[in-house]
Amino acid sequence: MRNLAKICAVVVICLGAAGSGWATDRSSHKSPNRGRSRPMAVVSVPKTPLNFGVVSGPGPKRLKAEVTARVMANCPFRLAASFQGLKAAAGQTTPIPAAGMVVTINGKQVQVGTNRVVIATGGSTPAGGVDVPVVIEMEIKGVLSYPAGRYGGNLALIIMPGS
Repeated sequence: MRNLAKICAVVVICLGAAGSGWATDRSSHKSPNRGRSRPMAVVSVPKTPLNFGVVSGPGPKRLKAEVTARVMANCPFRLAASFQGLKAAAGQTTPIPAAGMVVTINGKQVQVGTNRVVIATGGSTPAGGVDVPVVIEMEIKGVLSYPAGRYGGNLALIIMPGS
């Protein structure tokens, strides 16, 4: 299990934006939203894999990785995250089952898969945005029963405008 050290999570960025509708006065052909911007929220992260560290020896293993997401929003927003599990690298076929993992993101436990947990909320940000630290911790049980090697997974970040 020495090489399980190179567990990498590929960060998936999901952007969301909500639109707004308006009624128009046909006589003046002006929209009431002219000059006002629409609600918008964007999240970005570095495009580098996360490194969770080295795993060796028997017993459950705790792994941790951190990344900083930059959020830019002109309205209240919610940032949610999900972790979609670990899969073996090319050439290997054994994924680590979700039942063998406990994952927390920013201190909130999330089921492996498509379940999301809200990790940050806020209002309008400055023009340059704000940094939001994202800390992913996982405990893997039964490490010795999985083949040594490189594993990868997807961390999905979803930003939603509105409170």
